[in-house]
Amino acid sequence: MAAVNFTDYDILGFDMDFTLARYKLVPFFNMVYDGICRFLVEEKHYDASIFHDLHEDKDLIYKGLIADFEKGNVLKLGHDGVILRATHGTKKLTMEEIEKVYGKNRIFGDYENFQNGLKSPDGKWRFFENYFDIPALVAFARIVDSIRKMDPGEERSTYVHIWAEIYEALEDMYKPTQCRANKGSFFPNMKAHTYKYIDKISPEIKDWLDALRQNDRKVFLLTSSFPDFATLVMEYAFGPAWKSYFDLIVYGGRKPKFFTESKPFLEVADTHIGLEVEELKEAGEYCHGNSTQLMEFFTRLTGKITPKVIYFGDNLWADAWPSKSLGGWNSVLVLEEMDAEGYVISDGTVKEQENTGGNSSLLDGKIRFEHSSLVTEEEIELMVSQFWGSIFIDEMRDNRTAEEKVMNTAFGDLISQYTDICVPSIEYLAGVPVTNAFTTFGTDRGSNKGFHPGCPKSLLS
Repeated sequence: MAAVNFTDYDILGFDMDFTLARYKLVPFFNMVYDGICRFLVEEKHYDASIFHDLHEDKDLIYKGLIADFEKGNVLKLGHDGVILRATHGTKKLTMEEIEKVYGKNRIFGDYENFQNGLKSPDGKWRFFENYFDIPALVAFARIVDSIRKMDPGEERSTYVHIWAEIYEALEDMYKPTQCRANKGSFFPNMKAHTYKYIDKISPEIKDWLDALRQNDRKVFLLTSSFPDFATLVMEYAFGPAWKSYFDLIVYGGRKPKFFTESKPFLEVADTHIGLEVEELKEAGEYCHGNSTQLMEFFTRLTGKITPKVIYFGDNLWADAWPSKSLGGWNSVLVLEEMDAEGYVISDGTVKEQENTGGNSSLLDGKIRFEHSSLVTEEEIELMVSQFWGSIFIDEMRDNRTAEEKVMNTAFGDLISQYTDICVPSIEYLAGVPVTNAFTTFGTDRGSNKGFHPGCPKSLLS
């Protein structure tokens, strides 16, 4: 059975947001949502009454959903493109209502494009699995609701224009130049109240990164965030010496375009972006760039023709899919929903197992599911949905035993295809010796073998 051992790699790379830097999700989601709504009210003249408390529609704060902008629907897909559950705006749809819109087989028509690149080629749908834009899905659904209330009998041909206006709000919030200018709703909030949104990392994570760099292994940071914002986040999370943990830092990585385009590397000094460089240097800081030139640098750095690289990230579309399928790297997915749902401790990597014969998952003969101390009750309430169910599996209607359950959602299927292992946090990995061998998902679609320290609750109950 295939396994990942971090000491087997020459190069280990990390995403920043929601990977090395852990966010406090409840205040963060509220802040992002409020900023989107304020822009829509002030700039696009929407009625403020549309955008009530975010938590009233918390079911839409959920990874792996697709918004169909033409139909005004939000969809959860199965591994075969079948629509398992759906809403129109926030209104839950019956199977009969889904069939009326998408046909008797309930197939999402653009599923092939979804599988091949997780992005709509014409902007008519969007895959939501990034915490920076998930609150925008709630805003979209509520505007659809308001239109339905105004014209209850009218069937609209498209809602694409609504998303276009919401996307303007996202661009206004996250445009890199807004950070230095201290404009928009996002960066000023992050600067003034960093402590409200970011957790400080533990000494164990720092020690773990140092251990990864032993025996000539190299560690790099590749983030899509620009130098000024990344520095704000990392200085708060790690402290002023944060750069010392990396052999190379790349900002503005534009993932997944980092793996498909040949944008040059630009030198960075004191958070300012400078001129194009022809050759990367160890301990350098750069912006933009591309994977081809980066791999050439790794070849020079290690003296190996094909250095082995593994990348840690929280995002399927920007991190796991491109690094594995386009970059030829191995990938580790950091998935907080795994922690929110709960998982069984079963692979021997958690210390408390030492007193229970290596199987702390059993309590009085019953499976016991764990949450780490990192996830709060508020976060669990926000990330676990009664309506959508688990992101990993959806109503297995057969006689297979719990041990034989496989992931049958589109999101779960992508995990098994594009990640080698999936963990709840970097904090968990920092508590495991760097020499540990982690079983991978392997080549079986929907496999549950790559979850550590054990399977999520839904795959065993």
